[in-house]
Amino acid sequence: MSNKRVTFYSSYIIEQMNPISSTASHLIALCSKIADIVVLGLLVIFFVGFLAFDYELLRFHDPVITIPYESERYFEVIPWLIFGVLVFDLYLKYIIVGRNLKLLFKHHWLDISMAALIPILLPLKFLKVTLKIFKTVKGTKFGYKIFQKIKKVFTHFSFFGKKIG
Repeated sequence: MSNKRVTFYSSYIIEQMNPISSTASHLIALCSKIADIVVLGLLVIFFVGFLAFDYELLRFHDPVITIPYESERYFEVIPWLIFGVLVFDLYLKYIIVGRNLKLLFKHHWLDISMAALIPILLPLKFLKVTLKIFKTVKGTKFGYKIFQKIKKVFTHFSFFGKKIG
């Protein structure tokens, strides 16, 4: 066999053994683009739910978009779906850049930061519920103090405490 044929056969065998062949890399790139579109669609759905259920955070008195409250629990799952698709997309992009973390951070830092911030910022939604409870307790305490002060004033002057007749 000539040296040219051996080189051709060896490169053909290496290409077949390499999981990142040209067809596979095109397929992975296509899946990554589809994942980007899915993330964009999920973000739109998330913001629709935000405008429907968390409108108080934007200082609105009424919901911007009216959606039945029974569907609110479905909107609670959306951030975790976004997180899962982002992690999958980052894995695909990691494969595309040749499993080089330095290149991944250089070219896809925004995707990495989005995936990192979702688990950090999602518990802040529970903080909103805690703040509502705190404000309710504080308001109740304030109302009780006012009631006690009024009662003390009325008993001090005692003209309301006398029975007529």
